[in-house]
Amino acid sequence: MSWTVLRASLWQRRTSLAWYVSGLLFYSWIMVWYWPNIGGEEYQKLVESLPPEMLKMLGGTQVSFGTIGGFFQIEYLGLMWMLIVFSAVFIYASRAFAGEIADGTMELTLAQPVSRVRVGASRVVGLVAISALLALATFGSIQAFGPAYGVKLGAEALWTLTALGTLFMLAAGGICMLISAAVRGGGKAGGIAAGIVALMWVSDFVANVSDVADFFGPVNLVSAWQPGVVMDGGQVKPEAWWLYGLVALLTLAGSVAVFSRRDAA
Repeated sequence: MSWTVLRASLWQRRTSLAWYVSGLLFYSWIMVWYWPNIGGEEYQKLVESLPPEMLKMLGGTQVSFGTIGGFFQIEYLGLMWMLIVFSAVFIYASRAFAGEIADGTMELTLAQPVSRVRVGASRVVGLVAISALLALATFGSIQAFGPAYGVKLGAEALWTLTALGTLFMLAAGGICMLISAAVRGGGKAGGIAAGIVALMWVSDFVANVSDVADFFGPVNLVSAWQPGVVMDGGQVKPEAWWLYGLVALLTLAGSVAVFSRRDAA
């Protein structure tokens, strides 16, 4: 790994990253502020009045929608949170290889005394740092703002959600980075990765209301994302850790391998 390449990669994205972190901090504060005003019995009545399909689309089926975990999963940590963080990691991952090759800046980077493997590894470490920062901004702010509004997120839940959220972003971002290492044009890489995650989301929704998409369940990244269970005091299924960890490891290692063997001109 090259510290120079890593610092440059993160420094170039400092402004956009600051906006994403600020947005997550603000969104987390809004949610913990909102909970005392609508949570509990009133919220339970509200969600029970909605069509079951809509609830499954927003929050899955593994949480009780009247609890604090169910509230956060439906209103924040489900679809909306994924849209925010995946846009951040996809932008970085798509630019890591394909975007810079298309712009012609990768040639300048490789003209320096640094190998392709070190460049690729540095970009992977950058994705790890960004994912961890976004996860910590999300759940750390919930823990920080929560006590003032009756939202309590213990230390164990904080670190569990931060670790799981980081792995979730690395698994999805790894898919984008692997594509970025193989194609030309950051927009193409980001678009393909977004389409794959969207397919997983649609499959998860269909599987909640039908048996048609059950075959996709064991490898569906979206289905394994159940932060509300942890917020309600439950445990993350071992399968989720294995799924995110293996997908992240294979795709990120694969992206370095593919990039080290492709034409960057």
